[in-house]
Amino acid sequence: MHCNASPRRRVLTTLSAALLAVACVPVAAQDAYPDRPITLIVPNAAGGAADNLARSMAEELGKRLGQAVIVENIGGASGAIGAQRVLRSAPDGHTLLFGTTSDMVVTPIANRAAGYSVRDFTPLAKVGVTPMTITARPSLGVASLDALVVLARQKPNGLSVGTTGNASLQAFATVALQRAAGIDLLGVPYKGGAPLLNDLLGGQLDLGVMTLPAALAQVRSGKLVMLGVLSDKRQASAPDLPTANESQSVKGVVVEIWAALAGPPQMPGSVVDRISRVVQAILTDKEFTERRARLGDTAVPYQTPAEFGHFLLAEDERYRALASGLKLE
Repeated sequence: MHCNASPRRRVLTTLSAALLAVACVPVAAQDAYPDRPITLIVPNAAGGAADNLARSMAEELGKRLGQAVIVENIGGASGAIGAQRVLRSAPDGHTLLFGTTSDMVVTPIANRAAGYSVRDFTPLAKVGVTPMTITARPSLGVASLDALVVLARQKPNGLSVGTTGNASLQAFATVALQRAAGIDLLGVPYKGGAPLLNDLLGGQLDLGVMTLPAALAQVRSGKLVMLGVLSDKRQASAPDLPTANESQSVKGVVVEIWAALAGPPQMPGSVVDRISRVVQAILTDKEFTERRARLGDTAVPYQTPAEFGHFLLAEDERYRALASGLKLE
């Protein structure tokens, strides 16, 4: 394929341009990549679930690419600072983003000052996914999502639901749930998951939206009631827990924290292809997937960069539609 690197091509920064450019790079670039250590930017603090998966991926990428992959945590501004760092980097594949639904999609929708959109990145691969859940304090007296919907319709805005901020992924999940069920809940924003959980366990809060791993231990011990996992199918780590979509009252609600690799705009297509093939090998490695499953991770089917790019566009459209129901700040 003949590739004319015109000035117009060089200034294209949209996701669509990145997808079209995948096949448009000399083969020699692939042979040279990587020629030095790779920096993997994690746009949040060390020690969390995303950071844990990022470090596992960095180790596996390093083995297969023959270069060290160094994880660098750059938190702040709901992930925007780390994301911006990657977008300003040279598009040679030596600086990559370990992004999530929150910092790649939700943050730029919720905060225009973030200065970017998901379309600005070069899509590489989705590498992990964790569903959100809706849980209740046992004393609320509801044991299913259908029972919750009945009670919520009797008490419009009378049931409180905790999220980690008015513009968080949990808040978007609450809007999706309310729209699907035709109910109105009283949103209570918290500054983190720990105070939300404390109030839910203490009975000061009726409902909570949280990740499945965060909720699982409390549900197993009987301290919380699982009303629904916000995914399209039951999870291998908790096959006994129903999805919200199995209820009669709610259909089509899927809210997940996915993790992914992405790069700055205009990355060479051959480098994108090299990273993609390495990720495919990692995601189909039995030992790696079994090790991650023991930590509660859900297996992620391999997607080509083009497929992942189309997924990102769909996510952006979906969350922009939900944003109209939020008080963004």
